Amino acid sequence: MSLDVVPRHDGGWRTLVGAGGLGALFLLATLAGGRASPREAAYGYLFAFSWWLSLGLGALIILASFHASRARWPTVLRRPLELMAACGPLFACFFVPVALAMPWLFPWVSPPSDLGAHGLHLLAHKRPYLNVPFFLVRAVLYFLVWSVVGGLLWRWSVRQDAEAGISPEGIRLTQHQRRLAAGTLPLVVLCLSFASLDWMMSLEPLWLSTVYALYVGCGAVVAALSTVALLAAGGRGPGGFGALMGPRHFRRLGTLLLAFVCLWAYCAFSQFMLIWIASLPEEVTWYRARLDGGWRALAVLLAVGHFGVPFFLLLSRRIKEHPRSLAAVSAWLLLMRVVDHYWLVLPALHPGRASFHWTSVTAWLGLGGLSVAAVLWLARGGYTVPVRDPFLLHSLRVPEQ
Repeated sequence: MSLDVVPRHDGGWRTLVGAGGLGALFLLATLAGGRASPREAAYGYLFAFSWWLSLGLGALIILASFHASRARWPTVLRRPLELMAACGPLFACFFVPVALAMPWLFPWVSPPSDLGAHGLHLLAHKRPYLNVPFFLVRAVLYFLVWSVVGGLLWRWSVRQDAEAGISPEGIRLTQHQRRLAAGTLPLVVLCLSFASLDWMMSLEPLWLSTVYALYVGCGAVVAALSTVALLAAGGRGPGGFGALMGPRHFRRLGTLLLAFVCLWAYCAFSQFMLIWIASLPEEVTWYRARLDGGWRALAVLLAVGHFGVPFFLLLSRRIKEHPRSLAAVSAWLLLMRVVDHYWLVLPALHPGRASFHWTSVTAWLGLGGLSVAAVLWLARGGYTVPVRDPFLLHSLRVPEQ
């Protein structure tokens, strides 16, 4: 097969404009809702922001892992990962409302008196870390790392596409990507870990868990893998991201998805078991807030829907090799990721009492529309696979295992 006939992405201008326009309208609706219920809107926005950001960070971790491990078979499915990972600057802009809403989101900004003397004493000890200036400095550092690493990996890959065949310059660009990914992958993961503690765990600053960051990170990878599987299965025709993928690629993608579904479940169960057995009041309260009232139904749904059902489905080789079947499992997992983020964030506002506010939906749709528009903007006119990567042919002929 000649690489010169690999189709370019058509840009999807109507979809781009439609997604961007609807996203802007939904965000304006969220802003209007925030004027009436600022705390509800702030928590809804944080839920939506953390979910959409998890797609980009999960994609960046997977992409960097592929480069660092010198994996050849995923070359054909790398382009959607590069596009999602390159959206760091966009999410830096999306973070501005979170920073502005800090007084409504984080109790440590202005500790309420109902925390009690002991709670206020503990927060005083955390003040060197949990303070507004240092919080914002850390956020700038996180987005700087994600934007530089994701942006360079995408730019070098696109620049490689412009080379005339497999040239020495193209090989050097592959080496640059591998070295950058191997050198910065630990830093990318560390930034994700601390960001999850800053933006989600500190919603309840008296609680802590050493498993929380890994739990959030595994969920981000599950979301990114599910998104790639959906894009590949839905883009089997010319100009689609999955046009050159075969059953063996989908099977390996499904196997990776199964592995991280299991790792997510392991982290979730380990955190629950250790905290519940220890039965310390300052730790158990986090689960009490998420198991009392209607929140327990979401916890059961996550145990069954995020692990039980996908686990048994993804054990089937036939399901993993069939694009539509894998896409159905992936779509379900993305829904479970929405439930998981909602379950992590909103009980901090309404502990022990399940609640819903419409601004959570408008914020999710608004950020989603703008995120989709940004990815389509980056993809316009570009190849759907890294056509000048020296290992693309090896990826297309991935051996049976």
